Amino acid sequence: MFRKAAVRGLFYPSSAEEAEKFISENTAGTPPCEALAVMLPHAGWIYSGSTAVKTASRVRIPDRVILMGPNHTGLGARVSVYPEGRWETPFGDVKTDGDMIKKLTSSHICSEDAMAHINEHSLEVIVPILKHFNPDIRITPVTVMGLSSETCRAMGELLAQVCDDNTLVVISSDMNHFENASVTDRKDNAALQAVLALDEKELARTVSGMNISMCGAVPAAAAITYCKLKGCTKTELVEHTHSGYVSGDYDRVVGYAGVIFHK
Repeated sequence: MFRKAAVRGLFYPSSAEEAEKFISENTAGTPPCEALAVMLPHAGWIYSGSTAVKTASRVRIPDRVILMGPNHTGLGARVSVYPEGRWETPFGDVKTDGDMIKKLTSSHICSEDAMAHINEHSLEVIVPILKHFNPDIRITPVTVMGLSSETCRAMGELLAQVCDDNTLVVISSDMNHFENASVTDRKDNAALQAVLALDEKELARTVSGMNISMCGAVPAAAAITYCKLKGCTKTELVEHTHSGYVSGDYDRVVGYAGVIFHK
């Protein structure tokens, strides 16, 4: 199955030359480290691309990546795994990982489904960045929506079962949406504190209790469970910013963060 890019030229450059220039200008100048997972933002590159690139460039991108983010459209399965096929990017098509797709969809938690992915941007905007750093990458795209804490944990346990040492889990999430910069910074910092502490229960309590519109809180919670089961003890906040620094509008911003979950 072939997934044609839905937001190419809107959320990120349509040409390989422009995309290459943007990524090169925002790549961190440090050697990449080994990581179990990373959390990257997924807004238009003009707003959050720098944070995404800085964070992705800090880790070794292996050949196998599970890319997990929120379902904004409401279409498709609750946990939707894209079928075997290819995704279009400015740098050429990226193959999906047939073996990993089979492993995930053999569980009752995940469904093989393309509908949720057709117009969803949360994973698409990240794929060209990953391909830039590893042209041989194979991806397993997964969107999630509205999972219970029990299902989040089960998803994390499933990831721990199917992922080997050459697999990176990439969480796609923006932070708080459309409040002023002061409120967003306060809410984002509270949510990030739970993420960095590897406390998925506290993340859920904080997001719910403070009414934080962190769209990737569910995949982040699942990934935290996964990382702890894999022995993660160190996390790192690479960058936290918001759209106001670009737009100049500090009254209605969206927060963005890049986090590394170290091996």
